[in-house]
Amino acid sequence: MTTVNRDTFFDWSAHTPDPNDPQAKQTLRRLLPTLRRLHTDGGDLLHYVCQRAAGKRVLDIGVVSHSANTFDLESWRHGKIARSAAYCLGIDILEPLVNELQSRGFHVRCADATSDQDLGERFELVFIGDVVEHVERPAALLAFAGRHLTPDGSILMATPNPFSRKFVRQLVREGVMVVNLDHISWVTPSMAYELGRRGGVALRAYHLIRPIAPWRMRLKQLTRRFIPLESHFHDYLYEFTRIPTPIPPE
Repeated sequence: MTTVNRDTFFDWSAHTPDPNDPQAKQTLRRLLPTLRRLHTDGGDLLHYVCQRAAGKRVLDIGVVSHSANTFDLESWRHGKIARSAAYCLGIDILEPLVNELQSRGFHVRCADATSDQDLGERFELVFIGDVVEHVERPAALLAFAGRHLTPDGSILMATPNPFSRKFVRQLVREGVMVVNLDHISWVTPSMAYELGRRGGVALRAYHLIRPIAPWRMRLKQLTRRFIPLESHFHDYLYEFTRIPTPIPPE
């Protein structure tokens, strides 16, 4: 059986041509829990991202958040990240709103983060917040992010968790699942691992972040056989780095 750990990279295609190979799937099934990181004793996902951005050079992909109405809100994500970082460049494809942000003094550029463009800068942290579920070429999005990493840099990519109880309740209540009409995909942990492989980066961790009281967390741990632990978190925050040592075929 293939030996795996979070310091190596499992490329299933180097071991088998069959993506449904039982041993390859079992290898990933054993690997993914070692990448899971729970954060329940602090702030929310944005709080964690801002902590990771503090004092770093940051590239923020998808800064507009659909509308200029968000720019003056205290909760506006790019505003918080830009204030935390030592240096922050934001990019988006919506040129009129990028121009509006530039007029307000923000360091932003109009760029397609699924293109082959090189911005000419390198960053210690690249944040992709609720973008991957909108784009037609998600692997290209990760390739773009990886292209702009420093050697020791990280990518943080946030996306909704399809297994969240929030969505299960919605399905039960409404009988059919209708989400954001601009979304075209979900990204589960195994899919994130494969997207990273195709984009030339490696999934090194996935973070589940939500403040939960210790006694509630203990209860959730006790009942996880019946209610999977991941269902209590609304979002996944995937962390990618440059690809480490591959696992050689046996």
